[in-house]
Amino acid sequence: MKKNIIFVLMSLVISVHMLNAQIILPEALKLPIEQAINRSKEIENKKINLEIAEKDLEMIKRKYIPQVDATAGYTYTYNRMILDLPTLELPISGAELFADKTNIDANGNLFHGGIMAKSVIYSGNQIPSGAKAMKEKMRGDAFLLETNKDSIALDVITTFDQLRLIDASEELIRDSNRRLNKEEDRVQKAIENGLAIPFDREKIRLARIELDAKQNELEQMRSLIYHKLTYLTGMDREELLQISYELGPFFLTDGLHINDKAEIAALEAYQQAGKHLYEKERGSFRPQALAFAGASYTGIFNGKSDFHLNNLPPQYSNPILELNQFSMAPNLMVGVALQWNIYGAGERKRKVEQSQLNIKQIDNKLEDTRDKLTLLLHQKESAYKTQWKQIDLAHQQEVVAKNSLIMAQKQYEKGMISITQRLEAENDFIKAGHNTTETLINQRKTALELVLTTGKLTHKIQYQ
Repeated sequence: MKKNIIFVLMSLVISVHMLNAQIILPEALKLPIEQAINRSKEIENKKINLEIAEKDLEMIKRKYIPQVDATAGYTYTYNRMILDLPTLELPISGAELFADKTNIDANGNLFHGGIMAKSVIYSGNQIPSGAKAMKEKMRGDAFLLETNKDSIALDVITTFDQLRLIDASEELIRDSNRRLNKEEDRVQKAIENGLAIPFDREKIRLARIELDAKQNELEQMRSLIYHKLTYLTGMDREELLQISYELGPFFLTDGLHINDKAEIAALEAYQQAGKHLYEKERGSFRPQALAFAGASYTGIFNGKSDFHLNNLPPQYSNPILELNQFSMAPNLMVGVALQWNIYGAGERKRKVEQSQLNIKQIDNKLEDTRDKLTLLLHQKESAYKTQWKQIDLAHQQEVVAKNSLIMAQKQYEKGMISITQRLEAENDFIKAGHNTTETLINQRKTALELVLTTGKLTHKIQYQ
């Protein structure tokens, strides 16, 4: 009767699911799923990558903003020059100038300071195309974040379902122990009255030991699952113990598709990014225009040039030219410059061809991904439909095992079967009950994987 009530409730849950075609989860699972997503280091690192890409995009846009450079420098100069000019004869004295090579020693102090502003006014369409390519890449990376969230949500749900399987198995073990305790008391009385042998009692004790071993195995599994959930969610065991819910199947409508799959949306974004990158590389064949404006100061002070002239009287052979100050300020300039790389040894052509090949690669990957996801969708749909049949089969097997156990109990009490046959019926019932819960969990997992294949699992979850 209890099983009939449960399956009536399950049918009601299915009817509700038919109306909204969503994954309905208990409210208790909302916090663990959210915390697991927020705790994921992989997701956090991808978010950091998006922040880095955002800063790179800002830098691309800032290429239009004028860049201002300031320079200032002091230099002490000393140089020796050798001057060889045609000989010049003075008309009155007859002295010869520059008859031989003339040595000149010069030194002085030089200071220069200036400020210059430069700005790109036309980049050959490289800057806007590069910015668009970066935006599309960021959009694709953001889509891939959804796949990580969906995978984490699936892992959390299926792990909690494993706890529910352990709970159900422990309940079966407790019920079986109660029945075996009664059988052991009955056998003990029968032995005292000479109606049974001690070997029958030992068989019952062996069955209980086997149940204890299964119970210990379940406890170890439970401990491992709690450790995993703590790793995923950051919640301690006391918090996790407060989460409990009844299992029910998930119902999904037909007509599912892969159009919302994040991987496809990401590849489509990367496809657009590749096209913009191609336009950027093509723009390298166009000239760039720059605007500039600046002001500077240049000054020379304490300069001296020492001439060593030959064939002149001593008083004239070593003239010295001194410079107290020579300055140019302000030096103002405003203008526009064109820069055009006419020949780059084939580098620009190679980049253009490479960008075309990258687009082709993404096109091929997008087409292949669609085909693979379509095939995977068909496989998951088939598995999902099969699981419904498995639920019906498991339920019927449990009904048969329950009836067989009741019959075996009555037959054993009347001495119609041996204790071995009675214990076999007990084991069959435990296996059938465990299989029913496990089949239900498999159906839930298969449904979640099917939704995961269609995309945006976390967006299709509703809590109640």
